[in-house]
Amino acid sequence: MGSFLGILFCGGRGERLGQITEYISKAFVPVYDRPVFMYPLAQLEASKQIDEIVILTNEDNDAKLRRTGHRTIIQDDARVHDMFSGLAYIREVTGEGRPAVLMPCDNISDIVVDDVIEVFLNEMPEIAISIRKIESKEKLCEMGVFDPRTGTMEYRPRNPKTEWGLIAPYVVRPGVELIGSTERIMNRHQVAWREYKGMWFDIGDVASLVKASETLSRHAEGSKVVD
Repeated sequence: MGSFLGILFCGGRGERLGQITEYISKAFVPVYDRPVFMYPLAQLEASKQIDEIVILTNEDNDAKLRRTGHRTIIQDDARVHDMFSGLAYIREVTGEGRPAVLMPCDNISDIVVDDVIEVFLNEMPEIAISIRKIESKEKLCEMGVFDPRTGTMEYRPRNPKTEWGLIAPYVVRPGVELIGSTERIMNRHQVAWREYKGMWFDIGDVASLVKASETLSRHAEGSKVVD
């Protein structure tokens, strides 16, 4: 067993999902056969390096997420704007000093968390990430992009200069200064990366929600045929 802290971020309001989140919190939006948060939570739980998982949430979701058996912390919305500010908040509230694995509640992928941790352990950067080629320029404009040639990152660029998108989880060394925007933090610290070629969905809008559900349904049906 390793000594990493896994953090699942479930405090977002999901405004891009429109009317859906008027009735259900973003973390609990169903994708195929389960709430979306359960996909990244399962990835954290599968890690042999993570010895504790904390869920950063809001008051609406806290009681439900405590049923997972993991510790929950209610975020201060005035101070938590992204995963890095969320990590800084958790550090302050808990005094936590382990390296942290940051995972959003709305990403679905086949990434093995321990593969990213292995990059972190081998190269000893301040931050370890995965990058993936994203075909849609529109999607690149909505996320962080990374140029492996220069080691620089842009967040929600108007005109992406690279086709490589940043894919969670992020593994962050203890003591890394987390002041400022995501873009500033990523460009100020030493970053190690690995290429990821598998399935990935960011459930940020209705179209991605539908596509993810359809893809997972096809995968499930394929598995039944093989069995």
